[in-house]
Amino acid sequence: MIYDRSYSYVLSFFALVTPILARQPSAPEAIPAPLRDLKWGQLNFLHTTDTHGWLAGHLQEPSYSADWGDYVSFATRMREKAEAQGQDLLVIDTGDRVEGNGLYDSSEPKGVYISEILRQQHIDLLSAGNHELYKQNTSEAELFTTVPNFRGNYLASNIDIIHPLTKETVPLAPRFKKFTTKKQGIRIIAFGFLFDFTKNYNNTIVHPVEETIKEEWFQEAIRDKEVDLFLVVGHVPVHSKEYDAVFKEIRMVRWDTPIQFFGGHYHIRDFARFDSKAFGLASGRFMETIGFMSIDGLTSSKQLVKPASTTPSFHRRYIDNNLYSFYHHTGLDEETFSTEEGRNVSRLIEESRSTLRLDEVHGCAPRDLWMSRVKYPSEDSIYTWLEQQALPNSLQDKSRTGKPALAIVNTGAIRFDIFKGPFTQDSTFIVSPFTSGFRYIKDIPYGKATLIVEILNKQPQILTDADNRSAITEGLAPPEQSVYSSDLIITDSFALGSTNYLRDQTPLLRNDHSEPSIIPGYTTTDDEGSDGDDTIHSPISFYRVPKCIQALISPKESAAPKTVDLVYIDFIESHVAQAAKFAGLSIDFTQDSDVYMPATTLTDLILDWVKDNWSCKEV
Repeated sequence: MIYDRSYSYVLSFFALVTPILARQPSAPEAIPAPLRDLKWGQLNFLHTTDTHGWLAGHLQEPSYSADWGDYVSFATRMREKAEAQGQDLLVIDTGDRVEGNGLYDSSEPKGVYISEILRQQHIDLLSAGNHELYKQNTSEAELFTTVPNFRGNYLASNIDIIHPLTKETVPLAPRFKKFTTKKQGIRIIAFGFLFDFTKNYNNTIVHPVEETIKEEWFQEAIRDKEVDLFLVVGHVPVHSKEYDAVFKEIRMVRWDTPIQFFGGHYHIRDFARFDSKAFGLASGRFMETIGFMSIDGLTSSKQLVKPASTTPSFHRRYIDNNLYSFYHHTGLDEETFSTEEGRNVSRLIEESRSTLRLDEVHGCAPRDLWMSRVKYPSEDSIYTWLEQQALPNSLQDKSRTGKPALAIVNTGAIRFDIFKGPFTQDSTFIVSPFTSGFRYIKDIPYGKATLIVEILNKQPQILTDADNRSAITEGLAPPEQSVYSSDLIITDSFALGSTNYLRDQTPLLRNDHSEPSIIPGYTTTDDEGSDGDDTIHSPISFYRVPKCIQALISPKESAAPKTVDLVYIDFIESHVAQAAKFAGLSIDFTQDSDVYMPATTLTDLILDWVKDNWSCKEV
């Protein structure tokens, strides 16, 4: 029998712990671990961001094995619990729901299954991410499908779209919303922003946040005196110049009104303190994290006597997305937790995955290949594998046979690790979901070509605004790496958040089995300290990787060639063009570049290599 070792250690628990069953049949059971409780308040929130299509959960990682149907049940039960206590609960999502998983990327057209699954959750406020705007069909799907599915709850404070039918420029969704909560009567004005994104397709317009907050509608909204809380949701890092600007603009007018920010984009767990009455929460990525936020001490429309002055309290938790955590926080169990709606959504996910054949095995990886869990370069680095094996053996345009090439791939083109064991149709899109192809410039001096890579990696200030973190993340490296300024090895307890690339390893049970064991995972330190994670984990290491890697594709076993075809992912052409100028090359990329291996993406290349090289008989 061939199986990933992540299943083997789960089986070792079968006789030792009560089964915690995930809704997807192939998902591993959640492993019991020490948990911190939630602190409820008048107003409570559940938050997701950067889910990128992972609505089936993580089918090889027990800590994140709950699916969207489980989350539907969790939100329902949490809302029931809040309202039974006379409190309110709101569900938030801050974008990048697309690109990154076979459930989204393998359908034709993309996203036809995921939109139906997504809308089954009652989401009170949601916004767009940059991935919703990269392509015309994606942004139009937001306009015609997602916005209507969440009518009145989808906000787009700084995004316009050219309507495909009327050709008029219109807001993608309403700019803001004012509403009153059901139980507490808290009056809220909510906004929905996207960071200052510039790589959107030309059918959308992203207005700079600093300009948007000067517009008349925003100025009128923040001057509304009948408001108890400003709620700012958006695909914006909570530590960013954009949110700093929003905070300062509101404070110029409303110096003491509480403000709650929800953000995303960096793929990390993060919490920001703006002042004693304003905080921001970011809740990770890829359905690994359900963010929980509570606020107590707010004034409301139902209070007969308003306090002269009050300082509300804010509390956050980062919940590992698994049923063990869900059961604990709701006080329910396997028999009482799931709702009918949640079970139906889990079945819909299972049926969709079956239709898309996402469990079809194309090969078996002989070992784990990590993005940032190990040093680069090393045998277990996914980037070392890419530059030494996959690219040299697969990247060759037939029209350039016999011509050496130097390929440049940005590390951000890889989105997830490869685990030992079956490499499935789903794995194909999990590892590299993007549709970018390859382009090239012919006959570049080899020394100049390698210098371009050096410039891309060593001189980021040439290519981006070093003071604008959001701009950096539009570029080359994985988004979670953009928060780190040091080239040193760091751990996931770094101050700005943590990134867990490590699957749960087999925990050691105490002989008396009296307490759950501590296993590796998120150990986040943020503006409020190191107690935000609901699950108490042991820390893991995070290693920096370069922004770009290079692979020499040479048809001859010889010394370095004099000239090469400079091959690169088309998504990074503007960066390569800028670096080429600094390397002393006079090239007009709009005139001199051409398509390399037409109709082939990095995803195609990786899949073809796996089929040809990774046999399941040897694993």
